[in-house]
Amino acid sequence: MKHFKKTIFLTISAILFSLCAPLLAKTSTNDEIRLVGRFTDDLRFGWTGCSIETFLWKGRKISADLECVEGDSAGLEVIVDGTTHFLKVEKGRKTYLLADGLNPDKKHFIQLFKRSEGWLGTVKFYGFIVSEKATLSAPKEKHRKLLVIGDSITCGYGNEGKTPESGNSVEIENGYMSYAAIAARELNADLMMVCWSGRGLFRNLQPNPKDKTLPKLFSQILPMQEMPQWDPSTFQPDIIVINLGTNDKNAPGGTLREEDFSSTYKQFIRQLRGYWPRANIILSIGPMVYQPISDWLPKIADGIKNTSVLIYTPYSGKEEIGGHYHPSVLKDQKMAKKLVETICNEMNWSK
Repeated sequence: MKHFKKTIFLTISAILFSLCAPLLAKTSTNDEIRLVGRFTDDLRFGWTGCSIETFLWKGRKISADLECVEGDSAGLEVIVDGTTHFLKVEKGRKTYLLADGLNPDKKHFIQLFKRSEGWLGTVKFYGFIVSEKATLSAPKEKHRKLLVIGDSITCGYGNEGKTPESGNSVEIENGYMSYAAIAARELNADLMMVCWSGRGLFRNLQPNPKDKTLPKLFSQILPMQEMPQWDPSTFQPDIIVINLGTNDKNAPGGTLREEDFSSTYKQFIRQLRGYWPRANIILSIGPMVYQPISDWLPKIADGIKNTSVLIYTPYSGKEEIGGHYHPSVLKDQKMAKKLVETICNEMNWSK
């Protein structure tokens, strides 16, 4: 009788193990992923465009262990072999399914891209989760590097909004479809974005005109925290694109003076050139505000080596306008095309 009970126990254990075996999983290690952008040592990130990449092989499913550690939620774009979908990361550590039903005999490219800006959520990445039999490997670094510095226009603020009344939210701010990110993909370049809505170069739109302008925020790893500071030697851009001035022009406090704007701009350029002496710099403005910024930029660039000016064209129709009169995805695509043309001409690059 005892032998019979033991046999039943062993049989049930074997069945349970068989049922549980497919559920066994492992979490990625740091050498199996590639980070693009600014991350803390414990893998927190907040700036638009921060990206986590891996290749999946011998796996049908992949998930991510994530937590929104600051803010109510954050928006990520999930890219699986070029197909994208939106992922809203909320408070509390959770496992989010990224893809299922994949062909285990093929290598799959997996990417998480921070599509909402810094004040819309800081995320902590704990790892990709795959089956025990699956393998993960880090993609190679790209040869070209692009750094884009800007405000809401660069962040992709409201670009998925259907009307100006749509405003902006985690759901419709898609930094992956901003002109900067589109251009980087067209150029096959690694991208770093440092952008924040309402921020300016000399003064902000709100809430405090001179507090935490983009040049003052530039050295932070996390948008919402002054420390830790970012090490500029970890990213060597070939091209630096700056699109600032819209908020300076519209900020309260009187008419923007050319002397204030230009002197601050030149100081910021000196700071960037101190980090990266060989980088080409493009000073740009538009499409929301032009003059007098568009008249000042050529004078700022004059005499500064490897520095040029790009003025984005005005809106040509309602379909180019998203939330709060910001560029729609369509306008972002047109801006990206112009930026790619400008960079290729200056750098003698081909797509």
